[in-house]
Amino acid sequence: MTASDQVLLSVTMLRPEEKLLLGALRAEGLTARPLLMEDLAEVVAGRSGPPALAVIRNLSHRDAINVSRRLEYAGVSALNRSSVIEVCNDKGLQSLLFARHGIPHPVTRHAFSYDQVRSAVGELGMPAVVKPVSGSWGRGVTKMANAECVEAWAGGRESADATGKLFPVVVQEYVDKPGHDLRVVVVGRTPVVAIQRVSEDWRTNTHLGASVRRVEVTAEIDKLCGQVVDALGPGFYGVDLVEDRSTGELLVLEVNANPEFAKSSERHGVDVAGLYAAYVAEQLGVGAAV
Repeated sequence: MTASDQVLLSVTMLRPEEKLLLGALRAEGLTARPLLMEDLAEVVAGRSGPPALAVIRNLSHRDAINVSRRLEYAGVSALNRSSVIEVCNDKGLQSLLFARHGIPHPVTRHAFSYDQVRSAVGELGMPAVVKPVSGSWGRGVTKMANAECVEAWAGGRESADATGKLFPVVVQEYVDKPGHDLRVVVVGRTPVVAIQRVSEDWRTNTHLGASVRRVEVTAEIDKLCGQVVDALGPGFYGVDLVEDRSTGELLVLEVNANPEFAKSSERHGVDVAGLYAAYVAEQLGVGAAV
């Protein structure tokens, strides 16, 4: 076994995604093994041979950044990098990055107090959307349809968070989408599959019951994903795009650094795990580029 083929798969648990990845990495001729949090001490202490790369798949945003950052300081490359994970875990940072790089994105404001939420909703107009900067599966995302919604949200949250520890939040213009959005999986620099998530609910998360179907990766989708990769660097991403019904324009809603893919792969037939493993092998000089 040589350091050039050792890959650590950092996990909270071996979900279907990680089982697929582990098998795919090994099928590429790489020596891959899971890395649990308690295993990290041995790796950063140098007691085991230095791995060539760590693939970060921890469920917790905090753990993902913690593991990748410590591995990087120990001289181990991580995919995705800790700086990328940090941005992908913070919708506010993403909005700032997108604005700086000219990436089409719903108008977004930061709010650090309840009064700033009220002010931002007033500026953007109703309906508007309030989101925690960190979170998955649509949790905590609230549509502000009128002033009563704003006051109900502020009153309920203030009763649980009187000191404002859960700020900042982002307030975003509401995009009237045509009953669906898009999740595009990017490997390296390449959008390998796009799926349309369809729901009668205004939130189109699969965890909230949205159905999925594969769609073509169009030139517009490819361009938007390319802009995201130019801003973040090559990696493994789930890029969420939303269409504005009134203009037909596609906007980048957010980017996920730890996208799930096992269930959707069963439906759309694209071997995401295999493509990701091939990309890892290519980075290590073992396989061909994606």
